[in-house]
Amino acid sequence: MDNKSPFSAVILAGGSSSRMKTNKAMLKINGKTLIQIIIDRLIPHFKEILIISNQPEHYSHFGLPIYGDIFLNRGPLAGIHSGLTHIASRGAFFVACDMPFVDPRLARQLTTDLHVYQAVVPRLGRFFQPLHASYRKDCLPAVENALQKENPKIMSFYDLVNIKYFDFDQYPEYQWDRVFFNVNTPEDYQLVLNMEG
Repeated sequence: MDNKSPFSAVILAGGSSSRMKTNKAMLKINGKTLIQIIIDRLIPHFKEILIISNQPEHYSHFGLPIYGDIFLNRGPLAGIHSGLTHIASRGAFFVACDMPFVDPRLARQLTTDLHVYQAVVPRLGRFFQPLHASYRKDCLPAVENALQKENPKIMSFYDLVNIKYFDFDQYPEYQWDRVFFNVNTPEDYQLVLNMEG
């Protein structure tokens, strides 16, 4: 019996990796690239997985659909927009390509609430994780409205949709610092290697 989520998963592989000076998605941990680790964790749980990147040639060997940004030079919000535009389902779990400790149980939990809410975003106090969150396709008008602005922030459309904040202090089984650890700098990468070594 297939118990995969009716929602999609979208891996955001955009960004310039300016602090890392190399493509973060292709950094290796124990012989596997970051993006392959994320794909392997999500595949058992989602029927559809997309990669959003403006450099499709880097990711074609993964055998997944790849789409570029429709709004160019608008940052990660444009990646969310492209993902929502191209998914076949009503909504999706979105994750950045530099988060190797993505927890598929949490991803499933965040998408379950999309039956009621348009967006489900993890929160701990004043900290939010908009690039490890779930969004529904009917967020698109609000996202497009935000993308018309000069420097659109991901959270700039949150006030326009029916959103649920997934308060992490109520879910001690998930480790905030680990699940949301992202590899932005060479120091972060070394830290991950030490954690996994």
